[in-house]
Amino acid sequence: MYESRFGITAPPFQLSPDPSFYFDSRGHHAALAELRRGLAEESGFIVVSGEVGAGKTTLVRTLLAESDPQLMVVAQLVSTQLDADELLRAVLIAFGAKARSGSREELSAAFHRFLAKLYKDVRRAVLIVDEAQNLRPDAFDELLLLAGSTTRLRAPFQVCLVGQPELRGMLESNELRHLRRLTSVTCHLGPIDRSETGAYIEHRLHKVGWSGVPSFAPGAFDEIFDCTKGIPRRINALCNRLLMSMFLNSQTEIVAAAVAQAARDLVAEIGEPAALPPAAATAPIPVLFDEVQPEFPAAIDPGGLLCVVAGNADHVQAAPLMHALAARPELPAATLVRLYPNDGWQAAHTLFDGLDTAQRLINVGGVESAGEAPDADLLDRLERVMARTRPRAVFAFGGSSAALACGLVAARNQVAFVHIGAGLRADSAAAAAESARKRTDALADLLYTAQAEASDNLVLEGLPRERIQCVGNLLADALRLALQPSPDDSSAYAEGFDVAQQEGADWRGHALVVLNKPVNVGNRQTLLDLVAILRDVSRDVPLVWPMRSFVREQLSKFRLDGFIAAERIVCLPVQGYPEFAALLQTATCVLTDSWSVQDEASVLEIPCLTLGLHPDRKASPGKRSSTPVGTNRTLATRAVWQCIFDGGKRGPVPALWDGDAAGRIAGHLSTWLRMQKVD
Repeated sequence: MYESRFGITAPPFQLSPDPSFYFDSRGHHAALAELRRGLAEESGFIVVSGEVGAGKTTLVRTLLAESDPQLMVVAQLVSTQLDADELLRAVLIAFGAKARSGSREELSAAFHRFLAKLYKDVRRAVLIVDEAQNLRPDAFDELLLLAGSTTRLRAPFQVCLVGQPELRGMLESNELRHLRRLTSVTCHLGPIDRSETGAYIEHRLHKVGWSGVPSFAPGAFDEIFDCTKGIPRRINALCNRLLMSMFLNSQTEIVAAAVAQAARDLVAEIGEPAALPPAAATAPIPVLFDEVQPEFPAAIDPGGLLCVVAGNADHVQAAPLMHALAARPELPAATLVRLYPNDGWQAAHTLFDGLDTAQRLINVGGVESAGEAPDADLLDRLERVMARTRPRAVFAFGGSSAALACGLVAARNQVAFVHIGAGLRADSAAAAAESARKRTDALADLLYTAQAEASDNLVLEGLPRERIQCVGNLLADALRLALQPSPDDSSAYAEGFDVAQQEGADWRGHALVVLNKPVNVGNRQTLLDLVAILRDVSRDVPLVWPMRSFVREQLSKFRLDGFIAAERIVCLPVQGYPEFAALLQTATCVLTDSWSVQDEASVLEIPCLTLGLHPDRKASPGKRSSTPVGTNRTLATRAVWQCIFDGGKRGPVPALWDGDAAGRIAGHLSTWLRMQKVD
């Protein structure tokens, strides 16, 4: 994304192993020399261990890139949670050897035939086993049998075991003593040292034509080392984040303070295990959680308002609402109540600037439930919050299990419950999901809807019209707040996010990807179908994918991350909401399974393709500018082409989606509370 701005030809800090970026540090140089010695043995085992991200796979691939494919056949196993039979099948598949049946005897015979053919061709076989620490004991036994397959009439066969530090301990065990005796070389790859960190970074930059922009201020390289402890993958992740930050903020010099902030962002957003620098005293970001008890501010007045948030969209909507509530002195003070330690606060915290959030933030803690019904632990934590704060009213957003929990606890404590985004209904959905939405609405004393159709749903279900108020969509307010001019820069955010022009100078711009729903990312086949769509689409338009940590984990868990590594798909960590909003504003189209992103695209009049197995909403204004494609690759490609060449499907911005929903809520609430007090 930032390549053309800095005059480089490709991303220099990709996380996928690439021998062309190999950096010959002292540790890597010594390890490579040992591996060359081991490969010259032609049989037995080579063991390479190291921390996650130390560059083990890159080192091995660098070694093999030196080898002559006319003399050596190399195969690699990346899925290693295998027993003996599974490993034997995987080895045959990796080498492209065919068995006549699936019996163990035939699989073994097929491998012997494969080695015999290599012997006639004067070639030998090398098997690389990644993440070897995950192999089961009988799989190690199978490797020993395969290594013993070399005879006078069969080609030499060598196994390179690559794994994390625990692999070394496993090889010291009595169970693997026979394998240890057949090991010719063992090397451990550690981090690069402080003095080499700057050289490593500049080496990768020079590989893509770097001419010195952005530059690194004195102390920046030391800060990068302190934050990453010299682990190459951590360095890559941090430097990629820094280049993105420089691009988005139109800056050309990386200073130590920017490094420290980027490291904190990575820790909070994707759990990158870098060392966390101390937060700047001038800008505290309270994100810590107590897993046992809710975390309360030092003092909080009873009789206030509680604004309860669960996911990212809740945080984003809460910000303009709390600004509007604070602007009315007749209203009680509002406190933000965060239910889970997720990405929401990190993404949205800048929207709360100007509010005393640090003194009015309650972190409830606990574990987010995947079910539609609230669990007992959440209800208990909310009970403790209610008992401590004794609020005048409680706000909740959407129709999630968290919103239902708020309604239940508020009713039990005779506290007014306000449901924002009420009345949403799906065209087709699981009964539990619709039940949760309807139960939440039924518990509410006030129902604020985003559109007239939602109000009609509530009336048809028998809820009193006097409890229903159509106010518009708080996401429109959040977008207006996020895209307003920066205090330090008179230009609009959108001018700093000319991503559509920067991505390879491609006139077709970029498309934005947002996938969040567990039904889509929690199932391997569904996620594979969606990844296939994204790969197809990326060949027509570059994709930018701000990826939540659990989505990244699912891709890794299902071993699908490699499917997108070579495509025109830029995977980013979770973005701050202003950055996300600007990426959306400059997009050719958006591909998403999120109702909230669909609404945001509708506000900005950006064509939207709805992906996956999620249910659509009944009579949603957002549908006027969206095209459902599900998991159909043909429909998705056709819709993207329509966006590129005809501008795509664009509906009018719905009524009341004007950025003033929060003001309407605050005004109506002020009158309603005053009337309740009189009553």
